[in-house]
Amino acid sequence: MDWTPFVVCDEKARAPRARGINVPEGLGDRLRTAAFAERQAVEAFRWAADRFENAPNELRQAWRDFAAEEAKHLGWIIERMKELGVDPAGRLVSDSLWRALSSTTDHLDFARLMVSAEERGKAAEESFCRSLETKDPITAEIFGRIAVEEEHHIGFQRGLIGS
Repeated sequence: MDWTPFVVCDEKARAPRARGINVPEGLGDRLRTAAFAERQAVEAFRWAADRFENAPNELRQAWRDFAAEEAKHLGWIIERMKELGVDPAGRLVSDSLWRALSSTTDHLDFARLMVSAEERGKAAEESFCRSLETKDPITAEIFGRIAVEEEHHIGFQRGLIGS
């Protein structure tokens, strides 16, 4: 997978830990990590929609729609990174989410794993939103909007997979 403009660490290595959120580099780390998570979600939703032909058509169409929404989220974050001078390639990221999602063997496993990933992402987005509310209201608002849309993805998939 070509993850340009991101630079992915070796699969046996861990991406560097994010620096403190109170320094510009730390905010950049969080934006980069969030953007890359969105990028992996775009690819994973598209992959699943094509791969799992036995999944209900409604779910496969939802995954295609979610891929488009994740691409929109990625665009919002990348645009904010440009405004703040954050280089997407400025620090290594991990593609472990993609590797886990793309190794699932049926649509239910994929959906469960994706729901779990989106729940973690939503929690992080809500935390960033609160943390940045006064320091960087523009970035906080972006994370808040993304969290709302992720809630829809989570609820829809849970409704179709019954968990």
